[in-house]
Amino acid sequence: MSFPVILFLLLFTLAMLSLWFLPQREHSHWLSWCLFASALSVCLLQGWLQPFGLLWIGLLIIAAYLYGVFETGWPHDFSLIVVMGLALALAIHALPGFSVIPVFTDQAYRNLDKACVAFVLLALVTPRMAHWGELRIAFSMTWQFFLIAPLVLFSFVWWLGGIDMPRFSSLQYFWLWAWGNLLVTCVAEELFFRGLVQHTLAIKWRDKRFGWFAAICLASLLFGLAHIGGGLSFVLLATVAGLFYGAVYHLSRRIEIAILLHFFINLLYGVF
Repeated sequence: MSFPVILFLLLFTLAMLSLWFLPQREHSHWLSWCLFASALSVCLLQGWLQPFGLLWIGLLIIAAYLYGVFETGWPHDFSLIVVMGLALALAIHALPGFSVIPVFTDQAYRNLDKACVAFVLLALVTPRMAHWGELRIAFSMTWQFFLIAPLVLFSFVWWLGGIDMPRFSSLQYFWLWAWGNLLVTCVAEELFFRGLVQHTLAIKWRDKRFGWFAAICLASLLFGLAHIGGGLSFVLLATVAGLFYGAVYHLSRRIEIAILLHFFINLLYGVF
């Protein structure tokens, strides 16, 4: 692995972690944005990010900022639509201006565009815990799901006849996969499907009977359909998994719990 790759991984990791570890105060996350900008600068210098790609990142940042500023009305709804559209397009690599980061294994996450989605949504859209005590409280409310979900999902995989999951030929490959899966894949997907889709639907249907349950189900179905590339079996598995992620998010009101459960499930599949 080359020095520029290592430098990008380090800067992006520090940018993501600083969003949780730094105090939740106004203007307290300038360091996070500086680290993120430095990571993008490395990508620009190495040609993994083209200037045109900065346009999409800038538009996502502006839309996400406006989404947080306008809590109601058409500016809020419009900025939400733009955020969701840009985030989805970037996550599925549909927008030009990005190249894969040449990490030395196909099992490591290497796409910059989805990494940008993870950082921007975490920084500007979804509320984060103010202190680690909130995570302990949330886990005490939902720890049962960390036992039940693997049993149900592994049984589902067995019933489906097995699903191909990544396997690792060396420990270094595993850590690179784990890094990308936790800080990019799980963060981006949970912030989008739970923090945006499920949260928005739950608010919209809050006066309806079982509106919260319908929000969980629809967000989980969309989450499953996002995995259509893995075939129908993978769609079904992802939909069922999404129900668990949505349930812990609904019960705990903490996106961090959904992220951790998502990563825990992926980690079990990857290891076993």
